[in-house]
Amino acid sequence: MILTLVGVSLVVYVAITFLPGSRAQLIMGDGVAESSYQSLHTQETGYFEWLWRILHLDFGRSSFGGQDVASLVAGRIPASLQLALLSLIVALAISTCVVGLSLLHRNAFTTFLFEGLSLASLSLPSFIVALSMILVFSVSLGLLPSGGYVRFTQSPMDCIASLAMPAVCLGFIHSGLLMRMMHSSLERELRRSYVTLARAKGLGEGRVMGIHAGVNILGEMTTLSAQSLVIIFSSSAALEYVFSIPGLGALAVTAIARRDMPTLAAIVMLAAFLSLVTSFICDCVNEAGRGGET
Repeated sequence: MILTLVGVSLVVYVAITFLPGSRAQLIMGDGVAESSYQSLHTQETGYFEWLWRILHLDFGRSSFGGQDVASLVAGRIPASLQLALLSLIVALAISTCVVGLSLLHRNAFTTFLFEGLSLASLSLPSFIVALSMILVFSVSLGLLPSGGYVRFTQSPMDCIASLAMPAVCLGFIHSGLLMRMMHSSLERELRRSYVTLARAKGLGEGRVMGIHAGVNILGEMTTLSAQSLVIIFSSSAALEYVFSIPGLGALAVTAIARRDMPTLAAIVMLAAFLSLVTSFICDCVNEAGRGGET
């Protein structure tokens, strides 16, 4: 995990230092003297000095506005975290309902529903789903706001309303993998001998699937859900930008457009750190579970 973080930091530093383009030119335009450009250039630090500052959570200051990058990123985390949690709940709800229906009632319609929804979830771009939902639920029906964000501390109901469409959109986009993994795991468990014994005792198919088989796949689904949470948290840039949610994703889009490398570096390092820590915890839990079974 440490070596991976060092590798990510090296890639980020190389991107900051050597990618072509100039923040000064972006700010001042083309028709400016070279001496004016030089006044906005900052002296690049060495890699080890930069890494030492990162380890002390010193990401420097934003190239636009001069705000402390650590404070800027920390202020955007709550909105992204709330959106990620709601999206994961939606994704799990969609996956559980569709997979349960397709396995409990095996027919052409439920098979088509499972295959169609999982394929659409994995194939459709998130911004297409977002714009379609805005057109239907905001423009046509007027049920939900088309954008904006209300803090939970200000008004819990307005906060949920402002996150409803982006959470459903993100949840649907990320439900395809959960659907396929859950379906595959349940199919495997339903072929085991203990399921045959449970059916022979007269237990209903819903109870066999929900209690016996469902409990046995709970560990791997928990691991997949934890990893999905990190993926949703770190990959919601397009939807946050479309729905005007002041989260890390929207901040990343703005940082890319403005070539605000200190801010972008902080976001990338945070996403990498969360992903590695989550994977590490899941691996430890799985190993502990295997040790307990042994």
